[in-house]
Amino acid sequence: MFHRRNRRAVAPALLAGCIALLHFGCAGATVVVTINGNKAKADITLPAPSGSYTAEFELEFENPVNLTIPCLGIDADVLDAGEIASINGRLPDPGNQAIDPAFPVRVTVEPPAGCGLQFYYDVKVDLDTPDLVYTPQSTYRLVKAAVGGIAPFHDLTMSVTAGSVRVRGQAGGFSEFVVVKDASQNYSTDANRTYDALDARLADPGIGLTAQLTLQSDLALSRAAFTAGNYPQADAYLDDLDLHCAQLGGPALPNTWRSLRDLVNAEGEVVGFTGNLHFLLGRLGGSP
Repeated sequence: MFHRRNRRAVAPALLAGCIALLHFGCAGATVVVTINGNKAKADITLPAPSGSYTAEFELEFENPVNLTIPCLGIDADVLDAGEIASINGRLPDPGNQAIDPAFPVRVTVEPPAGCGLQFYYDVKVDLDTPDLVYTPQSTYRLVKAAVGGIAPFHDLTMSVTAGSVRVRGQAGGFSEFVVVKDASQNYSTDANRTYDALDARLADPGIGLTAQLTLQSDLALSRAAFTAGNYPQADAYLDDLDLHCAQLGGPALPNTWRSLRDLVNAEGEVVGFTGNLHFLLGRLGGSP
């Protein structure tokens, strides 16, 4: 389940029904996109050395505007050796994290600037593939980076469940998404890294001072509890931070993404980090 938060109501602009479009690439490659209400789903089939790589990739929005297939710009491709090496070097923990050869697939979401796509708060991301094998305490993670091949990746994993492997996260915008395998499973180190990233994100002067101080206080309390080894309490303080994000979203805490890229969705980016911290704190507390 996604970590739920109370949100202030925003006037909905959802598309009814279901539309499908097929993108054809090389032989045996298809990305079939459907839209139903506030959800977009891509059924992905890509050629593999033996058979096909297959996956379902889903995005769930809050109150999207102009949610259409052309506006989403979803595509997928099989990574070559050079691309895999580049991505492995840009992961949060290079050397311990890497693309699994069983699923060398990248999903890219790059909405055209002029299409008018817009959404509020965060977008939920779900990638499910039968090409990877699920086990409890799964080592698989969902990571993202800005499109272009030079930006570092960061972990947005909120949960890993059987699907065969279904990884979920949330984010404030779009990018390249890949599934990687984490050989270290060092949750404390990963949590410290994400706390640092969230602390840096909250220092953004684009966030109103009152909102900034409120969220920084929540984060400091959570981190103190984490440092003391009280993971349930650290998680509870993150719940407070999530709730305050929902309450403050707007002018004080920018919470809108649109295809012109003229707005920064700070709220969505913040809860992307907190979602990953919820996951890591749960693992430290013994959750699967």
